[in-house]
Amino acid sequence: MTLVRTVYDPDLPTLLLSLHPENTQAIVAQTKVIEYRHRFFKQPFQAFVYTTGSQGGVNLFMKCDQPIKATVNSLAQIGYRLQNESSKSVNAYFKAQNSGVAIPITEWVQFPLIRLKTLRIRFDNFVTPRSYVFLDQQVRQAQLDYFLQQPILKRGLTDWTAKYADIADLI
Repeated sequence: MTLVRTVYDPDLPTLLLSLHPENTQAIVAQTKVIEYRHRFFKQPFQAFVYTTGSQGGVNLFMKCDQPIKATVNSLAQIGYRLQNESSKSVNAYFKAQNSGVAIPITEWVQFPLIRLKTLRIRFDNFVTPRSYVFLDQQVRQAQLDYFLQQPILKRGLTDWTAKYADIADLI
């Protein structure tokens, strides 16, 4: 049995962030290779994902490259080129903002779902993040260790070499 620990990089910051179920599903289906945020952590990182909703919990770990800061127009073009996303949905997400970030997802692993109820029983300091929280701090070390012990069910890698070439004129 291969554990999440085998793909974890102790040199990268480790976050816990929230995504809607459709975004988590799209990452696993490999139709989503970038995640948009209004603003976000500014360097490469790895993250455990809390999937929101009544059936939510944590069951995804992903590694992400340097977030791409750009205008909303450029981000919409990046989304179209890399994941055939409509500019209307990107513009709707960013609303009246002029810029934001696209976060390249380079690798992900899926593991058995750990429900919110289980996490709250096991860890009295577990929070569902609005933006993100750092798991690699002493106060959350037990959570990180628990997530790293989970067995990998499925894994995906995205080679960004060609993708960066496809969007070079936009970044």
